[in-house]
Amino acid sequence: MARRLKNLEEVAVIGAGLAGLSAARQAARLGRMVTLFEASGLYGGLVATLGEVEDLPFPGTWSGQDLAMHLLEQSQKVGVRLIDAAVERLELGDRISLADANGATYAPDAVIVATGGSLRKLGVPGEEEFAGRGVSRCATCDGGFYRGKHVAVIGGGDGAVHEAMTLSRVAGQVTMVCRSPLKARREHIDKLDARDNVRFVWDSEVTAIHGDMKVTGLALRNLRSGEVSELACDGVFPFIGIDTANPLVAACAGGDPRIFLAGAARAGFGGTGIEAMAEGVSAAEAAHRFLSGSK
Repeated sequence: MARRLKNLEEVAVIGAGLAGLSAARQAARLGRMVTLFEASGLYGGLVATLGEVEDLPFPGTWSGQDLAMHLLEQSQKVGVRLIDAAVERLELGDRISLADANGATYAPDAVIVATGGSLRKLGVPGEEEFAGRGVSRCATCDGGFYRGKHVAVIGGGDGAVHEAMTLSRVAGQVTMVCRSPLKARREHIDKLDARDNVRFVWDSEVTAIHGDMKVTGLALRNLRSGEVSELACDGVFPFIGIDTANPLVAACAGGDPRIFLAGAARAGFGGTGIEAMAEGVSAAEAAHRFLSGSK
């Protein structure tokens, strides 16, 4: 039987990325009782893997982890309650019913869904087998293991270019495998172009990751010619986009006025850190107005 807790929260925030942390802090600052749920323990979400967060509206240089910890500390100072557990069930009846992975149930008056996204997988042989043994999704976390070695970054968007820039500072060689021309911002491309240890394999996709005890190389296929080739490397960093699919978001598709979406959980999200923070604040203010009886 589920263990019921006293309903201490008016607002439940699901997800502690930049949007969720900003939403929780703002809702608490507006006088609401707030409970924040985070399944992974990775506060800040994907931004926590960045060595530097750009385009922030305040001075200084911030790593993703520093920014996340700052928002977390600010949230705790204004009374946000943290639950390190996934939300496994969300039911929208006359009262909202929410259950976490620990078997506790809650009945918030409003819910802000800020579940963010996860890095999309390549879906090729060897990807799961060599996870943590040459396959990584965090250059800031794991780049030091590849000092002087050859690594491959898969993708051509802002995330991939950012990872390649970070890795180029420690790796001997960085090869970017791209299906199409780079889609990153021009300023990022120009910075990458200035690195003399970065090269590109164009119009190609990864078909397999090879190795023994650890990664030794990739199988590639040229999308234009169909030619198959091998790329020897010591590490692989796939950054081919963000998957925002989440069953909780699907459960909120009916437009219930008690549910608010923020960040990557919302269709049309722009993808930057400052947008995530702004959307979290906006969602908190909308929830506050709803609970106050304002339109």
